[in-house]
Amino acid sequence: MSRLGIDALAFKPQKDQRQALNRWNKFVLGDGYIREAARLNAKSKEEKARRKNEFDHCATVHGSEHTALNRPYDPRLKKTIEPMHKFEVALENDTFTEEKFALFANYQRVVHHEPPSKVTRAGFRRFLCSSPIDKGRSEGTRGEKLGSFHQCYRLDGRLIAMAVLDLLPQCVSGVYFIYHDDFKEWNFGKISALREAGLAIEGGYKYYYMGYYIHSCAKMRYKGDYGPQYVLDPETYQWDLLDTDLRRRLDARRYVSLSRERRLGISATSASASTGEQSPFDDDQDFHPLSLENASLFSKNMPGVMTAEQVQSQIELGKMRIRLGSDIVHLEDLVGWDAADILDPKSIKCLFGGFAATIGPKATRQVVIDWNQ
Repeated sequence: MSRLGIDALAFKPQKDQRQALNRWNKFVLGDGYIREAARLNAKSKEEKARRKNEFDHCATVHGSEHTALNRPYDPRLKKTIEPMHKFEVALENDTFTEEKFALFANYQRVVHHEPPSKVTRAGFRRFLCSSPIDKGRSEGTRGEKLGSFHQCYRLDGRLIAMAVLDLLPQCVSGVYFIYHDDFKEWNFGKISALREAGLAIEGGYKYYYMGYYIHSCAKMRYKGDYGPQYVLDPETYQWDLLDTDLRRRLDARRYVSLSRERRLGISATSASASTGEQSPFDDDQDFHPLSLENASLFSKNMPGVMTAEQVQSQIELGKMRIRLGSDIVHLEDLVGWDAADILDPKSIKCLFGGFAATIGPKATRQVVIDWNQ
């Protein structure tokens, strides 16, 4: 399992992705609106040629949104030309509503074939609502919006789709996407990806994360179609381009660290464990995917992860709770805690500090880490 990321400004949608968005826009607007709007707002030959040859990502994303539409007045009919449907997209707080749960329940039953008894309000709340990520604005000149949100798609007032997003420093991270099966023909997976990348561009975020990627899982392969796409190296936490070479390596082996394979001179066509032959890693006695030299997050400058200084100033790390046997204790009660260095990858303070840096101050105060597992 790998983490995928896209440089938002470099994102280039493929033809089928552009077609999905254009087809939806045409459905929302209707032939009558498109024809009359073109007649009342005539464009020059140069503008027509530019639109034909260039894909304006953000403009097309908003191409059918009700608030972004130019609804021209027709003096002949003495009325404003309106689209066929009213399409609205809004970034809302990730709170629970019955409307959202009904959409979630439909998606889980129809798409994931879950029995109704397994789709509960409590499960929906726990899974996709009221995230512990604090809302606010990032520091610096851009001041990006931060927190967990529901991006709600409404057609003629009806909630038809919803993206669950984490807005983090420098990135928009897609958590989950659901849609009603009445609209399954419209390829909302492609539409949502283009919308979320557009949100990253317009909001001043550098990256768009599409979540986790399992190369061997057919249902996740589509994520690799959006590019240029980068895969997070599990050992160095550096981003590697998901190109033909890396795809071949992922085809050949279940575990791939491109930095390690380059260092050891392992080619993309080396034998894989699945062929029954010896793994190229068997000769590397120092190999371990979580080797201590790479265990600390603080040296990686990962987007969305707090620095060691921020953890120490904003989180009472010693007050984090841990379950040992049947007892729950504070980390500060552990022997050697006070003397431990948060920047030492071999120390328990660094281990829990990295965990706290990932989940943030609010969640840190709420969790109990089960050390018995």
